Amino acid sequence: MSLDFTAIDFETANFDRGSVCAVGITKVVGGQIVVNESWFVMPPTGLDFTNTYIHGIGPQHVVDAPSWSWTLDRLDTLIEGTPLVAYSPFDKGVYNAANKIIGLPDRGFVFLDALSVVRQHVELDGYRLPRVMKHFGLSDFNHHEAGADSLACAQIALAIATETSAANIQELWRKAAERKRAPRIRPYQKKADLPGANIEADPGHPLFGEVVCFSGDLDSHTRSEAQKVVAGFGASVSGNVTKKTSLVVMGGFDPRTLKEGASLSSKVERAMDLATNGQRIEVVTEQTFLELIQL
Repeated sequence: MSLDFTAIDFETANFDRGSVCAVGITKVVGGQIVVNESWFVMPPTGLDFTNTYIHGIGPQHVVDAPSWSWTLDRLDTLIEGTPLVAYSPFDKGVYNAANKIIGLPDRGFVFLDALSVVRQHVELDGYRLPRVMKHFGLSDFNHHEAGADSLACAQIALAIATETSAANIQELWRKAAERKRAPRIRPYQKKADLPGANIEADPGHPLFGEVVCFSGDLDSHTRSEAQKVVAGFGASVSGNVTKKTSLVVMGGFDPRTLKEGASLSSKVERAMDLATNGQRIEVVTEQTFLELIQL
């Protein structure tokens, strides 16, 4: 099996996607894992940490950590031109956002979304990384540790390649595309008029198959407009945060400028609790939401 790729995972310090604070990589050559390592990164956004509850990383871990620029050089050396396989489009968004903050050009890395392959290869009651690892009979791991998550992503890609007899990484993604099917639509429908997901949408879009909930008022769209937008990209719309929710769009304020005494909404707090317990759920600001729908 001539499979060459590098699985990658980023952890972020806060709700800003550019706040990368750790990176993990697992390199695969000829279908064999040859490298697995991780390191902390000084976040391009500074020492504002709100995601410590997810991964345990705080300011004390990154005081002497290398810069994002150094990290890009290190990645260049390690991956040797192989595509980067990440478990969701989140990691490519982190890469783009961090580059934008510092003003660095795109290194030309090729990102592939392993989650899209999993969704089209097997139908499960959830696609959290631990759930998928269990499905393929793979060993338990330290979820949200960047090196462990990248290793899990690599193992899942290899397992699917074995089951599909894919000879290389390009063939693996082609075979997954050939198995395209409509996602299971299971939104929390408190209101009968929530829009349904467009099952004919592009399965490669970051929002396809996600379950999205909005919290607070957006400046760019009304709530109903935003719901229709994400549904058009193949996402299910949830009226509340549940164990099915995978993305919460937070309007009304930027958490980096949250005034003393102000609090997060109940939906965001619920999402944070679910993430603490291992659910694959992301909380993003309106700016990140706008970037997603413009892809």
